[in-house]
Amino acid sequence: MEHTPKPPPSGNASLEKGLALFNLIARDRGQTPLKELAAGLALPRSTLYRLINTLEGTGMITRLEHRRYDIGLPLAEALHGITPAGQLARLCRPALRQLASTCGATAHLGVMENDMVTYLVKESAPSVPAALSISVENTQLEAYCSGIGKVLLAWLPEAERARYLAGGPFVALTSRTITDPRQLRETLKTVKAEQFARDDGEIAEDLYCLAVPLLTGDQSVSAAISLTFTHARQKKHDDATYLAKLRACAARLSRASLANIQH
Repeated sequence: MEHTPKPPPSGNASLEKGLALFNLIARDRGQTPLKELAAGLALPRSTLYRLINTLEGTGMITRLEHRRYDIGLPLAEALHGITPAGQLARLCRPALRQLASTCGATAHLGVMENDMVTYLVKESAPSVPAALSISVENTQLEAYCSGIGKVLLAWLPEAERARYLAGGPFVALTSRTITDPRQLRETLKTVKAEQFARDDGEIAEDLYCLAVPLLTGDQSVSAAISLTFTHARQKKHDDATYLAKLRACAARLSRASLANIQH
């Protein structure tokens, strides 16, 4: 019987395999031998080494000892200073700018770092006076009295949340600030159940904030977005109006961030 050789993989298929292999190497950073690392890709040996030779020849990866590989020096230099938080901010900023403009408010993106909220993005509508918002990009505020902070605390693993609540005291920044750990614990349960948080003058007397999580594929949360207004501005609409816009924006950003992670 005449043997018909298999056609070579299409350009797209070969590219996808190469990118999948590079992604494994970039995440592993030379910890695992190549054969073990790439086992899940189920690539023929000839294909695997053809892809490795291509990636190595273009400087995307470099060979280490014991058949291990890491990202190449040219790529490492090009990526210097790029962080996951910075990439998340770049991804979210245009949508938050539009959200702020549509709602006549200030929109934020925040993450939890060392029990504080780090504000990665702050975008305000032109009509919002700068003096009305106390946040500054790439600086931190307390988590227990902010909308984003409550969302991030509510989605912490139970042991981490218990550690945080036991680590007070919680200082009253206004007459509305929740400082009792038991009351804060119940508030966080409500936040998780309702899928949003509010800061009703708890961090500054005249500010009102609504926040929602950016959910990942496994429903965990590492970032949240918010809208902040003066109380006078917020009274023009009910919470439901703003929450609908916030949730729609969060859903788009969650899908976009998941697509970036998966690819």
